[in-house]
Formats: sequence, structure tokens, C-alpha cells
Amino acid sequence: MITGPSRFDAIVVGGGIVGCTAAYYLARRGLAVALVERHRVGGGTTSASFAWINATAKVAEDAYLRLNAMGTARHRELAAELGEEDLGYHPAGMLQWVPAGNESRLKAMRHRAERLQALDYPVATVGARVFAALEPHARCGDDGEALVAMADAWLDAPRFARHLAGELRAMGSLVFEQCEAKELSVSDDGVVTGVVTEKGRLEAAHVVVAAGPDTPEVLGKLTGFEAFATRFPMNRVPGLLVTSPSTAPARLLRHITYFDVEPGEIHLRPAPNGGLRMGAPETDGWVAEDPSPEQVRRAAIELLRRAKAALPGFPGEDCIDACDIAIGIRPVPHDGKSIAGPFPGAEGLHLIATHSGITLAPALGELMADAIADGVTPELLRPFSLKRFPGFV
Repeated sequence: MITGPSRFDAIVVGGGIVGCTAAYYLARRGLAVALVERHRVGGGTTSASFAWINATAKVAEDAYLRLNAMGTARHRELAAELGEEDLGYHPAGMLQWVPAGNESRLKAMRHRAERLQALDYPVATVGARVFAALEPHARCGDDGEALVAMADAWLDAPRFARHLAGELRAMGSLVFEQCEAKELSVSDDGVVTGVVTEKGRLEAAHVVVAAGPDTPEVLGKLTGFEAFATRFPMNRVPGLLVTSPSTAPARLLRHITYFDVEPGEIHLRPAPNGGLRMGAPETDGWVAEDPSPEQVRRAAIELLRRAKAALPGFPGEDCIDACDIAIGIRPVPHDGKSIAGPFPGAEGLHLIATHSGITLAPALGELMADAIADGVTPELLRPFSLKRFPGFV
């Protein structure tokens, strides 16, 4: 059962990176906060993510690009304040290699560079010689171009979430792990007054749901409206990730790197264990269609083969049995952009549901904290209201 304080200014439901960061910024604004996580902080999707901090891949729409750029900036600020090592923040930069001859990819890459440069996001395009100097173990051929995104980073996301939970405790707020939120407490006039958990009741004027891919089910349980499980405008999108054992003493990769080479596209980055973490859109599709153990292993072997093609010194499929293979379930709103802000028709209930949660957690956390503390939705947050979807006006 819950012991100690049970009355707070805000309760955050969900202890992944988005929930921990929202709770942290609320506490920084001086609010008393309770973070409620049904398993362990930093588990779930947070622990099964490629964890690339960037605005580089978000150029289609200005508001979303600005939000992601804010996320990358806030990550840098947090790392400077709290320590890169403690947060698991690695400012490695990103390289995207496209060989000559692939005109459509080259055109798209150059357009992306122009869009980012127009918004002062630091990127440049370089040739094969510079790429080879930046990644000497890579096989890139003699001709092609690379996009270099200097502000991009990768994150040990579980470490980041656990550290912010510790900061939250140090500020006097509480973190409840292995404590499931069961239902909202609501006054007779429909105003949220807290959350009933399996360990007791917590009172607060504001409740923020940040439950990642489980958002529809959690909302259904909390509100008693089970139709949220099918009506909420979000898809659960699987992503296959393979993390190899350490490649020591060799350091085969220095940057987050996207390769477009035979036998197929792959993205790789260094991993905290000294190995490589990798994924690809094609293998994500394979496991989405067939998540059987046999198909997952086949897709993992394909990723290892592609990694060896890009990095000849890598052992490839020979290390399959020593690899960590995970499927992360990504919460992707129907229009591909974030959902963040007050829940329509439920005073005191707030919601964050987003893909790119690794990048966006500090931006959305700070903006949500400002909205709750000041009572006014920040301009940057307004385009991402749930009200833009039919049935939630």
C-alpha cells in the first residue's frame, strides 16, 4: 500500500522516457509530482528503441520539425546540466550515405539538407573521401554523397529515464514502480481529482497519461470507456532491433549511420555494450507481417548480413546467437505527428502519445509542464492537440 504523501499537484501515468521527462519538468516548475509505472521505470518501448535524437528525418511539416529541433536542443541542455554520462547521452552526429547512381535518394537527401539549413539546423553534405575519413571501417565505394547532421545524438534511453526518476525523487516527488493505475477519480461535475492505483488512491488536480503504445488501453481502463482501445487514433508499429556483442578491440562505427548499399538499407549506431545496434524498414515489415520466432531470427540474420556488407570487419551472422534481439512497439498517431495536450471534455486530464519519443521527450515534457503550471497551452504545442482528429472535438 501507499505510505507517505498521497496528495500531489500532478500525477504522471507511465514511467518510460516521455513520462519520466514530463514528471521531471513538472517538478522543476515547483509542482509536487507522483510518477506511476506499472512495471519498472525505463522498460517497455524505452528499452527497445533505436534511440536516435534528431530533427533530421522530420522535414515534411514545419511545426513538427520545430518541435523535434527543440527536442534535440533540450537534450543538449540537459546533458550539459546533469552530465552526458549520467544521462547516457552520446553526441555522435549522424551520417547518411547514398551511392552515386541512386538519383531519387540523392535528390531527397539534398532537399532534406536544404530544408534543415533553412531552419538553421546544422547539416552539410560531403563526398566519399570525407565520409571515409569519418567512418574508416565503412565500405562506401568511390562515389556518392553523405548527409552529415552534427546536432544528432544517440541515447541510452533506459539510463536516461532512470536518472530523471532519481532527479525527481531528489526534488521531493515520488516514484511508484510496479504500481498500476486503475481508474481516474472524478468529481460530480466531471473534474479529475486523482488516480486510483492498485496500491491506493493518489489525489491531484492534473493527471498526465504517457503510456506509449498502451495509451488506448490505459485510457480505456482509466475512464471506463473501453472503446478507446479501438477508437484512439494511434497505431502500434513493431520495429526489430538487433544489438551485437562488443566488437572490441575494434571500434567499427563512430556515428549513427544510415547506409544505402547492397544488399539493402540499414541503420546502425554504437551500443552501450561496445557493440552495434541496427535496424531497417524492410525487416520491420517482415516482423510486422509475421512475428513468429523463425521469422524474427531470419530478419535478424538479414540485418547482420547487411551490417557486414557495410562494415567488412563486422562478423555478421556468425554472431547471431550472442546478439540481443528485440521488437519495440512504437506508438504512431494516425497522421504521424505527436498528440500532446489536454484531453477534450475531461478537465485536468492531459495526454502525450508520440512516435519519436526519444527525441521529443524533453520538448513535450517542458511544454506540457508549462501548460499545466501556467494554465495556457504554449504556441508550439497547439498544432498537436487531440482535437484535430474526428470524434475528439
